Amino acid sequence: MEFKKRKTEENGDANSPPSSIDAAVIPPALTSDDIRKILQPFTQEQLLDLLQSASLQHPDILDAVRSVADRDTTRRKLFVRGLSGETTTETLRTVFSSYGDLDEAIVIFDKATGRSKGYGFVVYRHVDGAVLALKEPSKKIDGRMTVTQLAAAGSTGGDVSSRKVFVGNVPFEVSAESLLSEFSKYGEIEEGPLGFDKASGKTRGFAFFVYKTEEGAKNSVAESMKTVDGHQVICKFAVDNKKPKPVGQNPSGFPVDNSNVNYHPPNPTMMPPQYGAPPNSYVQQPYGNQVPAAGGYGPGPVPHYGGPVAGPGPVPGPRGPQTAVGGYPDGSQYGYPQQPMPVQRPPPGGMYQPYY
Repeated sequence: MEFKKRKTEENGDANSPPSSIDAAVIPPALTSDDIRKILQPFTQEQLLDLLQSASLQHPDILDAVRSVADRDTTRRKLFVRGLSGETTTETLRTVFSSYGDLDEAIVIFDKATGRSKGYGFVVYRHVDGAVLALKEPSKKIDGRMTVTQLAAAGSTGGDVSSRKVFVGNVPFEVSAESLLSEFSKYGEIEEGPLGFDKASGKTRGFAFFVYKTEEGAKNSVAESMKTVDGHQVICKFAVDNKKPKPVGQNPSGFPVDNSNVNYHPPNPTMMPPQYGAPPNSYVQQPYGNQVPAAGGYGPGPVPHYGGPVAGPGPVPGPRGPQTAVGGYPDGSQYGYPQQPMPVQRPPPGGMYQPYY
């Protein structure tokens, strides 16, 4: 009996309640640092997926995300180009307010003439308004397709030569709406018609369209003659008139040569480049080299009074120094009298000096 009693005391009474050790243990709540440690190994893509899902399901999380994003104004400010001269600030506000609350909407006008410059700006109160507006970058406003982009992006149109179409022989009475209606048949238009007079809002005899795809542009020029409001117009790809500058020519188009400038050894009596002289004029130099005078500003070369001349050509007489054509005397004691060549000929190719 003594043994059984001792056993019962050690193991506890069978009718006694279970000890606290057997009860379910409630863990302490996680702190923000604990959550950060859990999230730290996640990739950016995993975090974006989690936050995206949470923002859609919980409005308070969406508000928190929005409040951070709204601090950056560049993400809420849009630039709108291709506007008609008739489009007002009120029209711009009406169009873009459908995507969200606005802080500002304005069409830019020329202060001198009071005419629209053809572009404007829109600032949304929340970044999500700008995101929704940019889903449709091309918007039809007052009969024209306009282009919307983030203002901070600057001019990011890129090369549109393969998508840009020129329309000629457009009568003044043809409206932008009529042109847009006709050329929209061939593909989705990104921007246009462009080229209308900003004061009158009428065509100046031509217009441009930029299609969203090359295919649309090709379809539109497949038949060059089209009829708009009973008038025949012609269309073709708009070609950039800028041509590459020929090798060996300076920006002014005049060929120059100073390939031998660096050939001579240092010499204090060497003639410096002559500023102010007309293009393609030549000056006799020692060593039999000819260096063209570059156009520009400043005094021309002036010979030393009574001094000998090292190169070919006459020595200045008692009348005084000869002044280089196009230059101004400054009393300098270096250089040689200028000998214009009777016949101009382009020098051999080589390095060239800037022409101003």
